[in-house]
Amino acid sequence: MITEEDFFSRMPKIIGHRGACGLAPENTLASLRKAAEIGTRFVEIDVTVTQDSVAVIQHDNDVRRCSNGSGPILLKTLKEVQQLDAGSWFSDDFKGEKIPTLRQATDTLAELNLGLNLEIKPCSGWQIPTTEQVAKELLDYWPEDLPLLISSFNVDSLYEMGRLIPDIPRGYLTSAIPPDWEERLTDSACASLHCERYYVTEDQVKAIKKAGFRLLVYTVNDPKEAEKFLGWGVDAVITDFPDRMFAALDL
Repeated sequence: MITEEDFFSRMPKIIGHRGACGLAPENTLASLRKAAEIGTRFVEIDVTVTQDSVAVIQHDNDVRRCSNGSGPILLKTLKEVQQLDAGSWFSDDFKGEKIPTLRQATDTLAELNLGLNLEIKPCSGWQIPTTEQVAKELLDYWPEDLPLLISSFNVDSLYEMGRLIPDIPRGYLTSAIPPDWEERLTDSACASLHCERYYVTEDQVKAIKKAGFRLLVYTVNDPKEAEKFLGWGVDAVITDFPDRMFAALDL
């Protein structure tokens, strides 16, 4: 596995959100391919598990928003999940696009040479089983030379991943930066803090960087705002539209 130092030395300033989800249906192989096509080098995607314990790329607990189905993904088998159309909601151009497995996404990422920020999105009450399955699959087939960072809003998932695969760097996800951010990052052995763009100030950026942590800000779709954050010292911004950033910023 790529070490923490190696990951962050290779991490670019622009990371594609759920692939390049402003340009293709989120968390699909098409979105990963679109991200690579426009020059993105690292992407963020979400992972959860099916009823039969297969890791799949999906953000919401319910499949309704991004497919032609409905209901909790945890109550669906992989066969049922992969019968869904996860592309038509975005555009007819993507009709028939599937919800990929983590294995399928990994193969595509390796083919495209895309580094990954993988966010664990466990269904309520399934934090540990979800994390255990994701860890098992990563140990089975993740390419050793492909950059990988695990992040989550769920602290139990971060602790469990640290126990199972301690060498993979981890990121602590939050909306607003909590007052005790340094204690939380230290206790969970996280290397980075990932926060929402509305709630970050320049003073906070300076403090986090001074303490030796990395800072990623999401979801930034305005190049001028991205330029501001990067000027403050933010390590990377996560965006739905990497193409906008590449066109406007001197990176």
